[in-house]
Amino acid sequence: MLLTFAQWIQFTDFFTYVRSSTFFYPIVLSLHMCGIAMFGGMILLGDMRMLGMGMTRFKVSDFLDQLKTPKRYALLLMVTMGAILAGSKAEEYYYNTFFRVKMALLLGVALHGLVFRSLYARAAAWDEARVIPSQAKLAAALSLLLWTGLVIAGRGIGYIEPPLDKIHARLEQGISYFR
Repeated sequence: MLLTFAQWIQFTDFFTYVRSSTFFYPIVLSLHMCGIAMFGGMILLGDMRMLGMGMTRFKVSDFLDQLKTPKRYALLLMVTMGAILAGSKAEEYYYNTFFRVKMALLLGVALHGLVFRSLYARAAAWDEARVIPSQAKLAAALSLLLWTGLVIAGRGIGYIEPPLDKIHARLEQGISYFR
């Protein structure tokens, strides 16, 4: 069922265009990487601050608050471009172990955000106490671990060759996508 959906989505006109375009696919990939760099950089800075390993001149709450809006834009860019990339090669990614690991880690990141959301909301109390709770440090360390794994898995996607005998994707001109 999932394979059928992957085949259907990649054969839509939009994703066929993305896959076969000379410029659009590389632009989308570059924007995805920019989103990862921006979002990942802000995650790294926030987590390092919560661990007390950097930016210690700033109040935790002020620092995290200033990152909220740009993180949202970077997340939107990263996820939107990632969805376009995934849709354009959905069948290929269906067979890719690194893609599956990346999606599992992305689910882990989402669960991390839900579980620790209320903790991050109490950051102003940490400023007055001058001590970051161990639960917040655990959340930051887990965040770093999840995001590091996500980036590694994402990078690994390009190194797995799809099973050519199973892939059905074609370019608009009817040329096989894989030569």
